[in-house]
Amino acid sequence: MTFTTTAANRYIHDNLSKTKQQYRPQAHFAAPLGWINDPNGLIYFKGKYHLFYQYNPYSAVWDTMHWGHATSTNLVDWENQPVALAPDRPYDRNGVFSGSAIVHDGMLYLMYTGHIINNDGTIIENQNIAFSEDGIHFEKYIDNPVIDTIDLPVGASAKDFRDPKIIKHDNKYYVVIASSMKNIAGQILMYESEDLIHWTYKSVVLTGIPELGQIAECPDLFSLGNRDGLVFSAIGVKNDVHNVFIALGKFDWESGQFEVEEIQPLDISNDFYAPQSFEYKGHRIMIPWLRSAEDTDFLANHKQFWNGQMGSPRILQLDEHNHLIQIPYVPAGAIQHTVIDNTPVQVDTATSFVLTEGFRTGQSLSFTSESGAILVAQTDDQLHLVIDHNGQKRQFVFTSEPQEMVHIILDRSSFEIFVNSKCVASVIYFFEEPIHSVHSTNGTVQVINRVFS
Repeated sequence: MTFTTTAANRYIHDNLSKTKQQYRPQAHFAAPLGWINDPNGLIYFKGKYHLFYQYNPYSAVWDTMHWGHATSTNLVDWENQPVALAPDRPYDRNGVFSGSAIVHDGMLYLMYTGHIINNDGTIIENQNIAFSEDGIHFEKYIDNPVIDTIDLPVGASAKDFRDPKIIKHDNKYYVVIASSMKNIAGQILMYESEDLIHWTYKSVVLTGIPELGQIAECPDLFSLGNRDGLVFSAIGVKNDVHNVFIALGKFDWESGQFEVEEIQPLDISNDFYAPQSFEYKGHRIMIPWLRSAEDTDFLANHKQFWNGQMGSPRILQLDEHNHLIQIPYVPAGAIQHTVIDNTPVQVDTATSFVLTEGFRTGQSLSFTSESGAILVAQTDDQLHLVIDHNGQKRQFVFTSEPQEMVHIILDRSSFEIFVNSKCVASVIYFFEEPIHSVHSTNGTVQVINRVFS
């Protein structure tokens, strides 16, 4: 099969009506048709937010990657755009993998990984550039790849060399790239450039810590207040479960090395993966990919003809103690003040709930559907999140620090909870019927709720 953006867009147009709406979210971006995973190229350009993403338009399971594209004016309501990139060159013939975006000389530049599977089964990955004047139609640089396997440091794997994230610092461009050392230990590499085209290897940014796993995908380096942050999504940590971490510390731009002061998971659910961030008007805004880690192909197997969604945007900040906090981004809109007791209250499918006083011991909230329930319950020293689907349960436990605020974002197939803006769980669930009501036990709960339009 020959892959082109024209063919992909034609296929989407001809088959979009096949998609089912049973599990489709209303307040989260989801695949228009086919499969999506990692968010790519998050940026604000020419009056709109741009979300690119890993995309297979031809099937609801992962396969030869394209770059899908959507735009928004508020980070919630997204408009689908034509497919931006297809694997149509020898250097990316088996997939245009993840990458990032940057504005240079008034044009939008994309940097992405080309994925090649040779006839003998060996895999090679390289880094490439595409650019656009209008932010919709892209041209690939004629002399791609701009970073090839010949540019790898000694011992680095040509198979695991992907997900470039571009940073501009002091009028120079840098890129951090996921890598592995001899295919067994993760590391993050850095390259530098004056013009986004000619790149020179600079350093190993981070290596030698267990959180990097066998490879640390989708690295993201940025400043956060008076600290630096380095986010990565590791494969091969804790019995091969995906884990997403943020290292906080100091990055030395001279040596190209990151000094870790502390490291922590960004989310306690393994449904959360491959987040990417960008800066706009002084805010560090992050969007993750959400998928069911326990049953990634559920939607494909149930003939929905789409699979995958993005998590809610969240703003990363440091609090007064220099600790990381994540604040969910909710656009302006009408709010209601609701008192919830043991009498079920009808809820809309996509709603944000803010509990300004948290939970008391023994208190709980139950979000109920005909085919399951989501329970948030406070015991003596822990807050529990339980997803109960016809008796099959998943449980997440939060830290025991006193609650000052709990923020919940409910959607048709996702549930995100932010406790004190510090501990977060982003969960995918598949109830056959939508959640229709909420009630509390052991006392009333006062919430500020906002329905997504």
